[in-house]
Amino acid sequence: NSSHAFSQTYSKQALTKLDSAQILKYSENYDLYIAKSDLRNASDFLNQIAEIYWNRNHFEESAEYYQKSLNLNAQLGNENGMAGINSNLGMIYSDLGQYQESVNHLLDAVTTRRKEKNTVTGRENLFNALLNLSSSYKQLNKYDESIKYLEEALSYAQEINNLEKIAIFYLQLAEVHESAGNQTESKKYLDKYMTFYKQMQDEEVARSHMATENERLRSEQIALEKRLQELELIEKTVKLEESEKKVEVYSSKADSLANTLTKAQLATKLLEKQAEQERLEQQKNNIIFGFIFSFVVIIAIGLYYAFYQKKKANVELANKNSEILRQQEEIIAQRDMLNESNKDLDRSNKELDRKNNQIMKSISYAKLIQTAMLKSEISLSSYVPESFILFKPRDIVSGDFYWYTKIKNKLIIATIDCTGHGVPGAFMSMIGANLLNQIVLNDKITEPHDILENLHLGVNQALSQELTENDDGMDGTIMIFDDKKKTISFSGAQNSLIIIKDGILEEVDGDSLSIGGTQRQKDEKFTKKEIQLSGNTFFYSFSDGYQDQFGGIKDRKFMGKKMQQLLLDINQKSMEEQKAILDITIEDWKKEGRSKQTDDILVIGMNINYVI
Repeated sequence: NSSHAFSQTYSKQALTKLDSAQILKYSENYDLYIAKSDLRNASDFLNQIAEIYWNRNHFEESAEYYQKSLNLNAQLGNENGMAGINSNLGMIYSDLGQYQESVNHLLDAVTTRRKEKNTVTGRENLFNALLNLSSSYKQLNKYDESIKYLEEALSYAQEINNLEKIAIFYLQLAEVHESAGNQTESKKYLDKYMTFYKQMQDEEVARSHMATENERLRSEQIALEKRLQELELIEKTVKLEESEKKVEVYSSKADSLANTLTKAQLATKLLEKQAEQERLEQQKNNIIFGFIFSFVVIIAIGLYYAFYQKKKANVELANKNSEILRQQEEIIAQRDMLNESNKDLDRSNKELDRKNNQIMKSISYAKLIQTAMLKSEISLSSYVPESFILFKPRDIVSGDFYWYTKIKNKLIIATIDCTGHGVPGAFMSMIGANLLNQIVLNDKITEPHDILENLHLGVNQALSQELTENDDGMDGTIMIFDDKKKTISFSGAQNSLIIIKDGILEEVDGDSLSIGGTQRQKDEKFTKKEIQLSGNTFFYSFSDGYQDQFGGIKDRKFMGKKMQQLLLDINQKSMEEQKAILDITIEDWKKEGRSKQTDDILVIGMNINYVI
């Protein structure tokens, strides 16, 4: 197969005020570090300036700053920094269509990245460099070189059993072999890709089941923690009962000590009486008298000590009883608080469940209304047999919508992207669809620029924007195919149209005006572009959701450049296959970057074959 000529380069986007301010600041920092001979920090600020220009499609300026940074890193001998910059320059020169220059930089990047393949980050960088190098060789029709580097990347992915990478490289090998005319090899790798893709889907289902099981285990853990709290309360109650029993034992011992003291008192009286008798009978026995007297003193001291100990024991007992009562009251209070907290939590959960169910029912009903508003893909195929609609809302309902009808010999198709997504976007889409019905079906307006102009006025009136200063609106395109004149008339609000014919891609720009809002000048109007058609021609209109989706190895936007290249690669396939490839590609892109869908996605593709 001959390679496709890529005739469209990206139009530059205007630098924002923030972009210009950052470039000025980074330039000042660069000069400061150059003056200090700090080349490493100076190169970092050059890289940041280059990235700002790259994001706005100022490819020549971006390449200039990256080249300066590359020279500084060469002076430093910083191979890792040079490899990263060479990778970026390779992609930029590919964007510029200078594929040999792209190959030169990517070969340098791959040479360095091979040294880092045993680390996780180094291996990811090597995969990215090999994939971009293969793509540039493919653009140069050097299919053998393109295949060689893809097979090298595949071997590294197989070594670590990375299923996602293996599947990506199988798909790329299938496409390169197809471009090279090797249909057998292309089919072989495509079959392998489908096998791995199914395996990854099965693993994704397994992970989903695991997440459900983890959620169930989490619920059981919460229930278990609640039960443990109850057991702790029971344990404290048991300890309280044991403390009360110890108090009873202590009281019993204290009573026994009191009885002992009473008996000692009686014994003392008896001894005193006996001593009196002995004193009368043995007045001369002073030694015995002294002994008796001493014994009586000792007993008296013992009695006083026993009384003191009993008093001390009573004080300690009273303190312990107070502490036990305090702990008992604290436990009861904690139990009551726990019970009340559980009741509040149960009430809150039930209220949240009730409100959530009400909201979900309302949104689901809104989806039914929006689905009824949108015509089916099958209906479009009755007008254009070779066509598809890829419609992927980010939420249950969508801010993107499509609309079409046929009046006499004119097929009118609108692709609209409303402000926001979800429920607010869905409200705007219903306003837009109703206005299109009024403008086209009732007022019989069938010129694309007039339709957009009336849609703009309708949104202004519907949202009372002159009074409320509400600035919501829409972007979109209107295509009108005239079977009689064999032409397409096109008008765009911020969005463009892609046309592919004989392997040549052309982007037809829309006007830099939005539908709705109050920022527009009074003399600014939408314009019409009319194109004469002949032969087999492919048309693609879309919202910005596909190209703005984050993902990939670096978790960056898919970008319009990559989307155009994808359309160019697949336009010769059937419309059903094109839709499937677009869907699989964006899903793989999200998974690779572990990103969620960021916006609604809408792509309409058609193959029109007018014979003049």
